[in-house]
Amino acid sequence: MTLPLDAVPEALRKHLAPEAPEQMRMMLARALLPMPASDIYVVLSFLSSSASGEVQATARKSIADLKRPVLEGIFKDAKNPRLLEHALAENIADEGYTQLLLLNANTPDTAVEWAARRLKGALLELIASNQTRLLRHSRIVEAIYFNPDAPMALTNRVFETAVRGGLDLSHVPGYREIYEAIFGREAAKKLAAEAEHPPEPEEAPPPPDPDEPREAPLPPEIQAAMAEDGGGDRPGVTEEIFSQVMAVVTVDDTKLTPEDAEKAAATGRVGQKPMHALIEEMNVPQKVRLALVGNKAARAILIKDSKAVVALAVLKSPQITDGEVAAFAKNRALSDRIIQMICRNRDWTRNKAIQMSLIKHPKTPITFTNRFVRALGQRDLKEVSRSRDVPGHVARLAKNLLQAAQTGVKPGG
Repeated sequence: MTLPLDAVPEALRKHLAPEAPEQMRMMLARALLPMPASDIYVVLSFLSSSASGEVQATARKSIADLKRPVLEGIFKDAKNPRLLEHALAENIADEGYTQLLLLNANTPDTAVEWAARRLKGALLELIASNQTRLLRHSRIVEAIYFNPDAPMALTNRVFETAVRGGLDLSHVPGYREIYEAIFGREAAKKLAAEAEHPPEPEEAPPPPDPDEPREAPLPPEIQAAMAEDGGGDRPGVTEEIFSQVMAVVTVDDTKLTPEDAEKAAATGRVGQKPMHALIEEMNVPQKVRLALVGNKAARAILIKDSKAVVALAVLKSPQITDGEVAAFAKNRALSDRIIQMICRNRDWTRNKAIQMSLIKHPKTPITFTNRFVRALGQRDLKEVSRSRDVPGHVARLAKNLLQAAQTGVKPGG
């Protein structure tokens, strides 16, 4: 990570600029000029990331020669956000340094978000325990949720803290599905009832602490969404088994075709059990997270789940491809809601393969079918008009459109 020159104290910048005398830059790279330890580290960080040749090599050696207690003191007390961001990126592999940088209140929230996507264990727990940061920068919540090394209990706790703190998490992919999976129908009803009829306080409550999470009533659209699928209907698999499955389904399989991914899902194993059997044993929150974080193989299994909230989460995955959606659009066993959701996504329906699959799918609503057919070119209209895989009214519409193109008479539709 490159540290910009404007992160260096202004008085030192003229000695570090590329046009500065090489002898001065080398003296700074060797840490020979007297200055506070924090300034020494800033200078060395700038030269090690921005300089070149012997100056850069010398600065890197000087950083390596700094005593650990010196660096610990810098990371604990530094106030320069740009320096702290740089230090976190450069020292992410060192647990002790990373802990100090995460605890430093001056470390930028964006840097903590970056770390939350990469860390695990006690350091990830440390990030999750800082409610002030979570409520100030909601993307940390998203980073933890999509970190495959984050335990389910941790992700659920963080998400719940954020929602009860009144954060708008609607930017998180699959927000509605995550919300439903964690809170469930009964919890939503309880919160809604409490919001409508709060108990009378016996005495005036103290003023709210800005650092404490606030419990907010659920938004109306979320309350409505709870009506169909509740929360987990079973205990689910243990955290250990879930982590083992997560390790398998987060392996990069982007180069696989949807068909090969489905074969991998059918034959994959975790320990002594088939992967699909272990996924079936999971509860709804576990399945939703797997649908959002997992790879193609996981999505191939979960798109068929009986819980609509799980199958819909598959379509909200940030990693889903047009090829997968095209394969889903051909699957006549999928629910009406899945097909309708694909139909409503304009980015997907611009894809000709997806559009043709939806035209031929018996569960595609007629309003969408008619719209897609009217957008076809003559070659595709001929295919649809002759196809035995489409409903009769669709074939007739295609024939009418072809005839209209030839005669110039607009069809009645």
